[in-house]
Amino acid sequence: MRIEVNCDYIRRNAAALVELCGGYGIEVVGVTKACCGHPEVGRAMLAGGVRVLGESRLAHVRRLRSGGIDADVMLLRMPALSEVAEVVALTQVSLNSEVETVRALSRAAQARGLTHQVILMVETGDRREGVMPEDAVEAARQMQGLPGIDLAGVGTNVACIGGVLPTRENVQQLVDVAESIERVLTIRLRVVSGGHTSNLDVLLRGEMPARVNQLRVGEAILQGVNSTTYNALPLPHQDTFNVVAEVIEIQTKPSLPEGTIATDAFGRVPHWEDLGPRRRAILAVGEQDMYIAGLRPRRSGVTIVGASADHLVVDVTEADPPVRLGEELAFDPIYAAFATAMARCGAEKVMVGART
Repeated sequence: MRIEVNCDYIRRNAAALVELCGGYGIEVVGVTKACCGHPEVGRAMLAGGVRVLGESRLAHVRRLRSGGIDADVMLLRMPALSEVAEVVALTQVSLNSEVETVRALSRAAQARGLTHQVILMVETGDRREGVMPEDAVEAARQMQGLPGIDLAGVGTNVACIGGVLPTRENVQQLVDVAESIERVLTIRLRVVSGGHTSNLDVLLRGEMPARVNQLRVGEAILQGVNSTTYNALPLPHQDTFNVVAEVIEIQTKPSLPEGTIATDAFGRVPHWEDLGPRRRAILAVGEQDMYIAGLRPRRSGVTIVGASADHLVVDVTEADPPVRLGEELAFDPIYAAFATAMARCGAEKVMVGART
């Protein structure tokens, strides 16, 4: 199978988003993590007006750097203590919640004669990373003034592990924390990083607090949709990614398995309905290649039956036009599907419209 990425569409989405957010005084950090730091994706975002790229893994940052990307990079996943030397060498800013880690970054930055920017992450309900709001002032106090460290601002993250939707209220909580830090420490924070793609709905509803001046955005640029509701955003392209796999078998078979049903290869207990004999195709792609549940067949009449590690079974009884052995079927992937495909070695990645 292969995944096709239209870099020109990414550039256009980035340009539209930079213009949209710029009207509210908000900087866009272009997040390339779903494409594993692919340099062509980074170049497309930068060509669209993004000035800072966001990545979650140092291996991806190394890939950007080796591909000729010299723009500032923000490390989105909090640094491990074992990574601090490479963090300050490869990135200009990182998200942090542990004072001990920032002290280690301070030592690493001093050793290189650098200043590393830090954004203090604050918990606002999703229960992933961040200090509790009542602990933020003290954490900022301990981070402020560390040699080699620039406490640039505060940030938050929702709509991830807890699935908490962003609202005016939980973003305002971040703003309140920022202003408490400023009042107690008599400083001015340059950055209030209010969230990611899912926060764009808050912005479009006119509910984004005025102090928010940064969003860390990947999915909106890459797919033009909201990351929680999948509604289309006012961006030009929702068709940036194309997943293609070849048909390796077509047979008519009973739709109901025969025998005692146990768990499948991934520990799931499948449920089957007896639909009678059905025309089924097997494609050369499976769960080991990508998150199959995130695929949507493009051809009319094709439905996904199930997948194992190496095979995807689709019902093609009503396919229009009929499916033939050896042809390729195309799918629209949601974020989870293309992100896992980009990370897997078995998927061929084809960059369309890339600038050389």
